Amino acid sequence: MSNQIQILAPKQGVSQSAMVGFADIRNIDIHSVQGITLCNNIMSKVSATTIVGQIKWLVRHPITSAEIYALDDGGKVYRSGDSGATWALMTGFTAGGHGNGLAIFKNYLIVARDAYLDICGDGAASGNGTTTGIANANWSNSWKAIDSDVLWHPMITSKNDSKLYGGAGRFVFSLDENTGQTFAPGTAGTFTYTQQALDLPVNYRIKCIEELGNNLMLGTWQGTAVTDIRIADLFPWDRSSVSFGQPVVIDDFGIHALKNDGNSLIVLAGISGTIRRCDGSNAYIVGQIPNSVCNLTGTKYLEFYPGSIMTYKNKTFFGIGENELGVDGIGIWSLLQTGKGNIMTLEHQISNFGVTANTGVTQIIKVSALLAVTKSSFLAGWRDNTTYGLDLTGTSYAYATDYSASFTTPLYIVGTNLNQRKITELEWSLSKPLRTGEGIKIEYRTNLTMDFVEVETWAYADVNVGAIVSKNLITELPNDIKTCELIQLRISLKGTATTSPEFRSLILK
Repeated sequence: MSNQIQILAPKQGVSQSAMVGFADIRNIDIHSVQGITLCNNIMSKVSATTIVGQIKWLVRHPITSAEIYALDDGGKVYRSGDSGATWALMTGFTAGGHGNGLAIFKNYLIVARDAYLDICGDGAASGNGTTTGIANANWSNSWKAIDSDVLWHPMITSKNDSKLYGGAGRFVFSLDENTGQTFAPGTAGTFTYTQQALDLPVNYRIKCIEELGNNLMLGTWQGTAVTDIRIADLFPWDRSSVSFGQPVVIDDFGIHALKNDGNSLIVLAGISGTIRRCDGSNAYIVGQIPNSVCNLTGTKYLEFYPGSIMTYKNKTFFGIGENELGVDGIGIWSLLQTGKGNIMTLEHQISNFGVTANTGVTQIIKVSALLAVTKSSFLAGWRDNTTYGLDLTGTSYAYATDYSASFTTPLYIVGTNLNQRKITELEWSLSKPLRTGEGIKIEYRTNLTMDFVEVETWAYADVNVGAIVSKNLITELPNDIKTCELIQLRISLKGTATTSPEFRSLILK
């Protein structure tokens, strides 16, 4: 019950509850400038009406980096030739079915559906090839049979042996270019394909694949729905032995995504937003999406996707989805591991056709694919109820312009039941003066079930605002802040196409 409460720009991320730290941080950048809070760049929809299904996989051509391919859940393939800025449907792919996996191998695009691999390309060294390259005319449908799985066929090209590996139910298939040959799908002597290079125990299904050291790491689940069976085992395989090594056993509902970061794995497992790190033998929790942000009461749960995890801006980014309305906090989260603790924030919400307030409360949202494009831009595939799209973000896109960039403070004790307190002074400060189009809004509530009430909004264009760097309210403080024993604040920032307010601190007295 200090006489003064000083609220500095958050630097430790979202806490597990408002009782121990910041309750929420969304669409906010807390890392670019230490001690300063900025708006994050907004997501901008770049797929127009081209995308007609939920994008689950994104891959980038390793040679012609401007070429990016996307696969939706209905088996349709989309291509961008300008680093994700515009998209077109690829025709000639007529096999249909589900879009279960996507990869590029030896300059060929490989699509995995329920029981087959389809392939497209001419294998030329350049991205488009010397003639037609990865183009509509070059599809070879049902090229190779794989063991059936109607949901997931993750694929990876090994950094250890350059082979393509994929998961198909409980089996791993492999594709290798023969020594001294140039891979050509129509010439059997140029490659070796093995439909069952490894088998896992009965009932396991491979959902994600990553490498760790010399091993492939196979993330698995069981059942037909994510909530069926509480088994999440991670199987290592050295790519040559007849069987797998000792599994890493995690007591949760499936392993859904893996990412190697610094020779240890980030593991997204279960349905409650738990993030683990694995060294190949042990797995331990390093992050948890707070239930105070994502409401998981009753039958609600979170969904992770194998294609929706990436390393970006020295952090692990991952998208999440929900199974029913009312969850909130759905979007793209980040995890930064530091020596002083692990920092998590809700970095971005989808473009959502300009309805920027929706993060899973009013419509079902799923962020199912991510791909880093440059050091400051990435792609996100999403579903918004029954509509689908691809978003692109980067420094060329605007900052949040509708006060949707916000952070929520801890719940402060300012009085007692018999000695409640009246806040008589409020002062906020920035590191730079407000600029044209910018603004700051402050709201409060006196308990965790109450709706936030606006104290005041200061926009650059308002009378007596302009290019101010701070504001102190005493006699003109509205009576909205009632006498209370508890108080929590939400501070929201409004940016422009090129700038963001730079919040530094707020003081209550």
